[in-house]
Amino acid sequence: MLVPIDRHRLRAEWEYVERGLWAIIDKTSDDWIPADVYAEIRAGVSRLFALEYEGVRIGFVIFQHWPEYHAGPRVFIRAMWCEPGEAAKRRADVYDDLDQYTIEAGAVAMRQLSPRRWDADGWKLKQYVYEREV
Repeated sequence: MLVPIDRHRLRAEWEYVERGLWAIIDKTSDDWIPADVYAEIRAGVSRLFALEYEGVRIGFVIFQHWPEYHAGPRVFIRAMWCEPGEAAKRRADVYDDLDQYTIEAGAVAMRQLSPRRWDADGWKLKQYVYEREV
C-alpha cells in the first residue's frame, strides 16, 4: 500500500528515507544527493510515499508528475528503495500500487531511470542516457 507522507512531516521520516537514497546513489553513482530530494519534496516538486504491507514498512517511492510532453502525462519514479529482499517478496503488490497511483494521477505511463534492465517486468526501453563530462 502506498502511504502518502505529508511534506510538512518529512523531517520525522527523513532518517529512513535518507538511508535508502544513499543506497540508491551507491548503486547508480549518480551525482545528486539526498538533500536535493529533500528540497524537491518540501517544495512540492516530488511526492513521498511509504510502501507498507500488512502494517510493515518495506521501503518508499518518490514520484514526480511529468506533463504531457509526449503522448500523455507520465509519472516519473524519482527514487524507489526497499529493504533488501522485500521488493521481491511483494513484487506483485508493489506493481499493483504503482499502476493504481499512475491511473489515479491521470498519467498514461510510468518512467524511471535504472542502472540495470527491467524488460522482464513489462518495462520498455525508451532511450539510452549518455553523459560526457567536460
